[in-house]
Amino acid sequence: MNFFDIVLFTAKYIPFWSVPFGLISLHFAYTFWLKDYRDIAYFWLGITLFCLTMVVVYFALGGPEGITKNLTQAFS
Repeated sequence: MNFFDIVLFTAKYIPFWSVPFGLISLHFAYTFWLKDYRDIAYFWLGITLFCLTMVVVYFALGGPEGITKNLTQAFS
């Protein structure tokens, strides 16, 4: 298994890692925001926005089959 296979596997299953990780990081951001640790809260908000962006890209590129096809065409 090479590096590109790992990237395709990760891209194909974005909702299964991005949605839970985004919700968990949003909870941490809210908790640190209430405790007035703004720098740490911004860090967790950044992770949440990254996860949200990945889900939007996932659906924009066509879901599990479309994203692997588009990434394979883009890098070959």
